[in-house]
Amino acid sequence: MRLREDDLEIDFTDAIGGFVFDQMDRNLPNYHGIGEMCRVDFIVELAPAFVFVEIKDPANPRAQKQGLKKFENALNGGSLSSKFANKFVDSFLYRWAENCMDKPVHYLSLVTIDAALLPNFSDEIGKKMPPMGNRGPRWQRAIVENCQVFNIDTWNENFPKWPVTRIAPAAIEGAPA
Repeated sequence: MRLREDDLEIDFTDAIGGFVFDQMDRNLPNYHGIGEMCRVDFIVELAPAFVFVEIKDPANPRAQKQGLKKFENALNGGSLSSKFANKFVDSFLYRWAENCMDKPVHYLSLVTIDAALLPNFSDEIGKKMPPMGNRGPRWQRAIVENCQVFNIDTWNENFPKWPVTRIAPAAIEGAPA
């Protein structure tokens, strides 16, 4: 199963199912219908767990200077980590309300930044998330098992069964050749 966000595509070879959760077209079957809620890009179902995937691609060759500056300010100012945490929580609540959360959940983010920045960004998101892996004193189950951030190289090193590829801009539907 291949899922694409702009010109990044991930092949989830062993997925049972998956879909673009950040669907904005109300005519498509996975349109969520609640604009106020934040959404992860993909929800993938594997036999043992669900994987929520968020993608940000500031290294996209078509990225605009204004957008890159906004991304950099959000990353350095801490608001980007808050946004990533909110996307997970809102997506989890949406799927929970659909009664679809019957497996452990892992939150993986693919962000095309320098590998040296990944651990700190991952830690910042983790601090703003519900407790990972450990349960609250009366909780019967965990909300999230882990939260990790990767760039294309580190993703492909850690998940060789789920390769990320950048699709050439001319190959993207509707892109000028």
